[in-house]
Amino acid sequence: MKKIIFSFGLMLSLFVQSKISSNPNDWYGLTDRVMGGKSNLRIELLNETFVLSGNVSTQNNGGFVRLVHEVRFNDDELKGISFLAKGNNEMYEFHATLKGMKMPPWSYFSHSFEVTDEWKRYEIFFKDLKSSGYSVRKMKPKNINNIAFAGYGRDFDVNLMVKDISIF
Repeated sequence: MKKIIFSFGLMLSLFVQSKISSNPNDWYGLTDRVMGGKSNLRIELLNETFVLSGNVSTQNNGGFVRLVHEVRFNDDELKGISFLAKGNNEMYEFHATLKGMKMPPWSYFSHSFEVTDEWKRYEIFFKDLKSSGYSVRKMKPKNINNIAFAGYGRDFDVNLMVKDISIF
């Protein structure tokens, strides 16, 4: 069993569906601790599957954990993201943060998905993302700065597994 703690990378191809590779170099974890929060996150890569564990805590005005990847899409024809996920019967979110000025600076677009203990394929369309805040730029793939899988907004234990991530 191959075990790597923290990260992985992006590889876009000329195919209709672009696979995001499991190269553990370009993904990183981010929690509310950057602003004094109390949430915890551990990220492992096991057999090309991200395993996120920890907890989201709203103590001290916190309430998020994120697995983040910086992206550079050159094609506004891209429609969304596809991935397999399973976990602990909780609601998680997919986030897309845009380039440029935002109010507040941490504004993002999101879509919720609920996991069970069985693998399920999710397809989230960029057009269906909901705005949290204001961004000068419009939601277009070329304007996306980073994407993330997140636990957000309430106290709960994090147990999320994500794999086979691709852009379509």
